[in-house]
Amino acid sequence: MSSLSSQQQQSAHDIGRRNETTWSDIDKTRLYGIGSVMYSALTVALHPLTVAKIRRQVATNNNQTTFNSGSFFQNYYRGLSVVVSLAIPARIIYISTLEFTRELIDTNTRQFIFNPPPAMAAYEKQLQSLSPFVTPFSGGIAGGMAAVSSQAIIVPMDVISQKLMVMDDNVYRQKGSAMNVMKSIIAAEGYGGLFRGFGLSLFTSLPAGTIWWASYAGVKDQLNHYADPNYPLEAIPVIARQGFVQVTSAFSAALAASILTQPLDTIKTRMQVAKGKPVFFSPVAVAKELASTSGLFKGLLPRIGHMGVWGSVLSAAYEYLKFVSRKDYNT
Repeated sequence: MSSLSSQQQQSAHDIGRRNETTWSDIDKTRLYGIGSVMYSALTVALHPLTVAKIRRQVATNNNQTTFNSGSFFQNYYRGLSVVVSLAIPARIIYISTLEFTRELIDTNTRQFIFNPPPAMAAYEKQLQSLSPFVTPFSGGIAGGMAAVSSQAIIVPMDVISQKLMVMDDNVYRQKGSAMNVMKSIIAAEGYGGLFRGFGLSLFTSLPAGTIWWASYAGVKDQLNHYADPNYPLEAIPVIARQGFVQVTSAFSAALAASILTQPLDTIKTRMQVAKGKPVFFSPVAVAKELASTSGLFKGLLPRIGHMGVWGSVLSAAYEYLKFVSRKDYNT
């Protein structure tokens, strides 16, 4: 089969971009309604991966990653009720910020590149050569802002659910409820204890969200033309090509985000599940402790798997959700 010319490849790429669903195309009521049900179901299905990752990150010689008793459901679904109840409003904030910001940045950046002001007219060709970077740029900035915007809900959710996940089996059987954990935190540390690690969570979520969405959007933008029905690759079904593009984009993003932000995520998790007042568990103190035992990358493989699976499943579900939430869907 003859190779495609660069003009044909660009044409296919442009078709893929025109088929993308933007924020202004979406019926928000349908998006949030269907999305809440869909993401709650996916959260239930993938929650055991989160429990495994958290227990691995905080494991020491005296704290094993495995459970000594109880059924699979009792052990690997600890903290699920907290996550499901708080994740819904957090995701509404996250998705709204992500899509609105991404469309705003993308539209204005392309407007600037292809219609530069008179003072920049002499550099029109150079500006237009930057067009392949617009998608990862807008995705990265929007992803970072979305991650930061939802932290006021995410951090208390993490603090309570993670304490349940790492509880000793005997303690969990006696006091293993979200309400008991919340009361004990407030009694010992005040309401500020529910926001332990908030500053570090902001500092962690910004690069993680930026790297994830920049990588995901960039890889997907470069591969998207392969998934177009009109692309001359009839030997491979369209659904298979779409699946390849989705999985490759998600795992590329997971690999980049996991490796580059793992130390910050480990420190944050150790701070949030530690006993005692936060003053004794500053990020610097925890970092020194972990660095002395090469612990900053502890749990990296589970986190790559966690982010890869979560990313592949959730991003595929989200792309489908955006499609069925279009204002012109079934019209």
